[in-house]
Parts: sequence; structure tokens; C-alpha cells
Amino acid sequence: MTTLTHDSGSIPVSTRTSDRGTVVGARDASVRAGLEMYELGGNAVDAAVSAALVAGVIEPTETTLAGSGFILIRLPNGEMVSVDAGPLAPLSAHAEMYELDKQAMSSNVLGLAPVVGNANVTGTRASGVPRILLALTEAHAKYGELPRSTVFAPAIRAATEGFTADSWFVVNALQDLTLLRSDPGCAETFLANGLPKGSASASPYGLSIESPHLITQPRLARTLEVVAAQGPEALTTGGIAEQLIKTFGQYGMTLGAADLLRAAPRIETPRMMQFRGATVAVPNAPGGGLSVLQALNVWQRLASDSAVLTRSDRVLLTSRVLRHVFADRYHWLADPERQPVPLEGLLSETYAAHLAEQCHCEPWNLDAVPMEPWTYFADVALHDPWPYEPGNPTGADRPRWGSAGATEPSSGTTHISAADRDGFAVSITHTAANHFGSAVLCPRTGLLFDSAMAWFNAKPGAANSITPGGRPVANMAPALLVQPDGTAVALGASGGRRIISAIFHLVRELVEGEGEHAPECALATPRIDASGSRVVLHERDADLVESLPEFNALVVPQQSLSFELDFARANLAATPLEGPVVSAIETRAYGL
Repeated sequence: MTTLTHDSGSIPVSTRTSDRGTVVGARDASVRAGLEMYELGGNAVDAAVSAALVAGVIEPTETTLAGSGFILIRLPNGEMVSVDAGPLAPLSAHAEMYELDKQAMSSNVLGLAPVVGNANVTGTRASGVPRILLALTEAHAKYGELPRSTVFAPAIRAATEGFTADSWFVVNALQDLTLLRSDPGCAETFLANGLPKGSASASPYGLSIESPHLITQPRLARTLEVVAAQGPEALTTGGIAEQLIKTFGQYGMTLGAADLLRAAPRIETPRMMQFRGATVAVPNAPGGGLSVLQALNVWQRLASDSAVLTRSDRVLLTSRVLRHVFADRYHWLADPERQPVPLEGLLSETYAAHLAEQCHCEPWNLDAVPMEPWTYFADVALHDPWPYEPGNPTGADRPRWGSAGATEPSSGTTHISAADRDGFAVSITHTAANHFGSAVLCPRTGLLFDSAMAWFNAKPGAANSITPGGRPVANMAPALLVQPDGTAVALGASGGRRIISAIFHLVRELVEGEGEHAPECALATPRIDASGSRVVLHERDADLVESLPEFNALVVPQQSLSFELDFARANLAATPLEGPVVSAIETRAYGL
């Protein structure tokens, strides 16, 4: 196995190659767990699941094993599988369950429709159905090779022995200190004398200065031991489920026993689309993947030969495509099992051609969007995809949405990519939906509850308003890509709504790029984000700002901030038909 660092564009990228298998994630401990599975004879599913379990233990600022997520698997025979454990509202949730705070300002990071006390983000009424631990367990049972006890062992060790309270953990814990202090489970696990564990340590100066503080989670270790021994039933009807139900009642949570019975993942064929001869697969759920496909669909009709575009034209057209797609996302997307959603219309060739023509001919009118787009477009439809929906040529059945508010979180997410020489490729994104989730930790199981309710529009009347047991529009967008030459790529990112721009960019660069270094070049090429009112540009493109005023651009300099979110944090793993497998990660975005 070899590890190299590339700087073929403007963003430094680290890669790893192997003749057996590779795995990549946000933390070294997660990666080591995955590599250990290969050494023990496992496949990429074993590696990815083990790495994702460790991530759920050591990244409380990003994710939790009581959260939600998506798993995409490409099998050696070419079959694509989606293991959908996306966010679910409790059955007792309803559209008017939160009191809106009309005086509060929307968060610049989360973009939330303000709720009194942030009750849809933190506290006992913010959590969705705990799903990802169950999904990881079932995905491994169906597609892994190693015993469950082996795959769970690194996560159990991580919970028992502890993870490092590094500067990223301490900074986030300080930011959420009031919330962590108010919950007994969080306070016991993450704080000491009312301050974040590790906050007094000098270890950020180096290991030779001081050993870092370790945060142990013995109750979570015991929970993982029980699941490893008993399997999925422990989480739905067994002992772990019983402990969770007691906490639901004790804390007055919206969740109940019936919600755990519907927590099992959907194992199904993912939604797929052809992009310039390649196959792109994303989850079917109302997440970021649908917007990624729509953007790719518009792009391939807008730029039939992208090689002839100047950098200026490429960035300009990219910004327009993403802005139009996000306008549709903010207005039309919802749980299609609860609300009418024009999914086929949004992804149709004719609608893509219509948007491509607009992107080609018309500049983006900044003055026409007087506020943040997720708030404005919740009420105002920029486009009408309903006439492009099969069986609805006049658009007569279109719904009318008008909420005067919106919800658009968040930033607490992690992603694992894995691939092996046998042809498996695995993409796993899972999340707490907010840093430290809802900041409520089950004292019986050690599981940290998430903030899934923040993904809904907290106001009634919008497409994405709360429905009992419904699915919110999440940002997660793991993807699988099969290139025309047969190379399979697992990819994904963390970073809230900016995940969507990042995955669109990476798929496009992987397909339109050439050569054996395509994976690292795709990550190294500077990208943009156009999900908000301003286009976020890398400093390499700063010279475009004055000549393209429609950008309303924010230029972000090349820097080494740990876990920065300006362009999301992406990684990928690829298995070609011949030669070694390769994984790649942006060293900038992960503070490496």
C-alpha cells in the first residue's frame, strides 16, 4: 500500500493505493478500522461498515450511531444497492409542533427557520428515528464476509479506550457548552468540571508537550457489544430498544416504541442516471442526490463539449446551473410518499433542456431574490416542472406551496468511501444533523440523539413541512459512479447543503477528466458553491469576480483550517477493472 500527496490543481490531495482494498474517512481511527478488515480477509463492505461504526463513536461533533444516513453498494456483478436509513420523523410529529420565533434571525450556517428555543434543533423534541446503527448492521449481514463481532470490534475499542479530545472537539464543545451542560448524559460524557474534556490540555502543541485527553464512552461500548452479539433485533424489539423506550418516556421525547419498529432500512435499487456515458447512482430518498442528478442532467445539455469552455465560462455556467437547481430544490422537493413531488419532471430531458437554455441565455438576477434562497423559494417557484411530469402535460395538478419560511440545515455529517479489488465499492454518509445532534444523550445506552427534525420546514404549508412519520429533505448525497471504462467510484462529502455542489462537481470532473490520476485531479480542482445568496469561489478564481457581477461572490483563500466547510469535505475510493484500487481525500478540508 502506498500513500502520495498531490497538488495537481490548487487543492492538496492525499491518495492511497492498494492491490487489495482501500477505505477513506474523516479520521485516522476510522480508516485504520477499515484497513484492519481487509487484513482479516474482509471485503469493502466490512471495511466501510467498520469505519462508519468507529466514526459514529469518535465524531460526536459530526455524527451519531443514533442518527440517519445512506449506504450505497456496488456489487462485483455490477448490481447497485441502496440501503436507505435516511431521516424519519416520529409518528407523533406534526406540522404545528413548534412555536416559531418571528423575532429571531436565521442562522448563517444552518439557515434555519427560527423556532422558539431552537426546539427543532436541540432538546428532546428535535430527534428523528434512530436508524443508522441498524442499517450498518443489516448491510453488513447481507453483503459483508467477516463475523459481525469482528467488524464491530474497532468501534467497541474506540468507545472503551476513548477518542482524542482534539482542538476541533474542544472548539465545538465550547460553542455548544450551555447545551452540553444542560443534559446529564452529555455533561458526563463530554465535560469535566463544566468545561470540555481536554480543554486544559496543551496537546495541540504536540505529543511531546502533553498526551491528549481521551474521552471514553463505556455505555456506548456496552450497547455495541450487545448489538454485535444479538444483531438487528436488539435495536427494534430487544434490550437496547427497551432502554431507548424508557428514555423516550422519561425525557418526554416525541419518539416512541412504534418508531423503532419502523426504523429498518429500505434495501432497494438506487435512482440512476446516465451522464456522458457514465452511470451515476444516488439514494431514492428526498436528499441531496436528487439535486445532484438534476444539475448533471442540465449540465450535459448546456455544455455538450465542456472541453472548449474557458475557465470563466465554466464557472459562470456552473453557478447558474446550481442556482436554478437549488431554486427547484427549495420549493418543490419533499417526501414523495406524503406530498406531490414532480420527480420525473425535474429529472426529465426536456426540462433539463429548458433550464439549460435559461442558463445559457439569461444572467442570474440578484435583485429578484431579496433574501436567502431557501427562505424565498419556499414560497416562490422560479420554474414549473409539473408540465414535464408524465401524465400531467398541463400541470393542472401542481400543488401550491406557501409557508413564508424555510428550513435548511446543517453541518454535522461524516462520509466513508471504500473499494476493493473484487469490485465492491461502498459509499456511506451518516449524520447527527447538527454538531452534537440534539445535545441529548441516552443515559442507558450512551447513544447521542440527532437533530433530524431540523431538516423539515418548521412552518406549515411548504412542500417540506413536517408530516407524521415523514421524510424531510436532507442534504446527504453519497453517490456511486461507474465510468464508461468500467471503473467504479464511491464518493461523498460532509458539509450541509454544500455537499450537493461538491458532489455535482466531483462527478462532472471524474467523467470529463482523463488519465489515471482522474480521482485526485477531480478533488484537487477548485470548485464553487451556489446554494446560497452568494457564490463561494476559491481564490484561484478571484480574477473572475469583477468581470462577472452576477456572482455576488465571496472569495475564500487557500488556508489550513481544520474541517472547514466552505466547499464541503469530500473523499472518494475507486476500483478500476485493472490495476490497484485508489482512495483520495482533500487534506485541506480535513486539516491534514
